[in-house]
Amino acid sequence: MNTPRLSGKDILYIGLGGVLGSLLRSWIGLGFDGSFPVPTVLVNILGACALAILYGSQHRLHPQGKYLYMVGFCGSFTTVSLFSFETMALLESGQLALALLNIGIPVGVALVLVAWIIPRVEKSVAEDKP
Repeated sequence: MNTPRLSGKDILYIGLGGVLGSLLRSWIGLGFDGSFPVPTVLVNILGACALAILYGSQHRLHPQGKYLYMVGFCGSFTTVSLFSFETMALLESGQLALALLNIGIPVGVALVLVAWIIPRVEKSVAEDKP
């Protein structure tokens, strides 16, 4: 896979999307107090769905829109690092069932939704072509 060269403008779009995604991610987790990391599960599923929609219609996005939305926003909105940390915390506290649910729910649901969303978005976009 070739990594494209990024212009200064591309980097700014990625940064702007990253700021917006991380702020929304933080806002969703505010005030949550529980043993199961619901906010992380929720944002990872929502982020996968958003990325699937964007991927399915990406040819309609301005090139910088791909960087703004797909790389910047979705990349900072979803979180593998916190997902991993929370899973390890559940394992270390002896909550094996919750740790397995924390792995299975977002990964399984996201895969099913992505597989369902992308073909529908691509079909819808193809039908809209003149």
